[in-house]
Amino acid sequence: MINELIIHLGDTKTGSTSIQKALVQKAYELPGKSICYPTKNNHIAMAKTLSQARRVKQRETRFRRVGEALSSSNADYGVISAEHFQFVDPQVFAEAIDTFWPDFKDRTRMVAYVRPHADKLLSAFSERVKLGNAMGSFEDFCDTISENQAIDYLPRFRKWREVFGDRFTLRPFLRQELFRQDAVSDFFRVMLRNEDFRINDGISANTSLTLPQLSLLREMHEIFTARLTARGASRTADITEARNAMGRTVSERLRACGLGQKGGKILIPEHLADGIAARYRADAEALDDEFFVGTPMSDALDKIASKTTAASQSLTADEHFSEETVASFRVFAGLLSDMLLDDPKGFLKSASQTRIMLAAAE
Repeated sequence: MINELIIHLGDTKTGSTSIQKALVQKAYELPGKSICYPTKNNHIAMAKTLSQARRVKQRETRFRRVGEALSSSNADYGVISAEHFQFVDPQVFAEAIDTFWPDFKDRTRMVAYVRPHADKLLSAFSERVKLGNAMGSFEDFCDTISENQAIDYLPRFRKWREVFGDRFTLRPFLRQELFRQDAVSDFFRVMLRNEDFRINDGISANTSLTLPQLSLLREMHEIFTARLTARGASRTADITEARNAMGRTVSERLRACGLGQKGGKILIPEHLADGIAARYRADAEALDDEFFVGTPMSDALDKIASKTTAASQSLTADEHFSEETVASFRVFAGLLSDMLLDDPKGFLKSASQTRIMLAAAE
């Protein structure tokens, strides 16, 4: 049985993919220590059984399968990693540990990373464009996030601490705050509680997309929506999940081939900066007071001007690429959309396998 279980909770867009890549590829050197990471990718499917009603019936199977792998290992550390834990109620997770992993209850620690508010708005918008979940403007997106309080962080992280006490650690996702200015190294330092390790070079993954690349992904999702409407099909959970997988897979292919990589990254429109800073000031100060030494979240908000632009930022593919490139991409997007709609479950399985192979090949 493992000696200690470390659960990496995310958040999304805080280096989770890079951490998972390092664990899968064993891209580390730990003198005298060993790790059991029981997956070829991540534990998102298991985490979703704690937050999605349609997956609850899978909970016991997935938890017991992972638990058996941890129990049969003699590694010093077992690691579970899923950024989807961001959407899980910590009390529900605690009950699952009591039920399925009782032997690990007193040997479990948890770590989460939190991205500063302005950075989170940019990264979350890019992610949702990639997945086809944000078809409006950045300003519309900011209004929605403000209304649903999605990045009012304090209540969520406070609840994790209330449930798990000092077994829960929150780290600010800021380069200057991370050990060796690197998320992977920081995670290993938290896990090991020392600096006696080495991470191999070239582990960074899932870098942010450029504005031209995002414009292609938006074009793809517009084509998908048109195909869906033309068929008179309803947007089922299977179709939505497959559509998200399509966005992830195509974005990774764009990064790999370099198409659109020379364009700039999306920035906050200058006229929104003061409003964003005022909206999240109280939450940033409260996080600093309760979780951190110093004021990293407030300081990041003070620097919001460095992430703004007065220039127009178009997400229309025609404005970034040649007519021939856009036409070719539309053909490709149409074929993918038809394949997805013909067999959503099969498409999702194929996309997942493709992403695992891409990660292994890097």
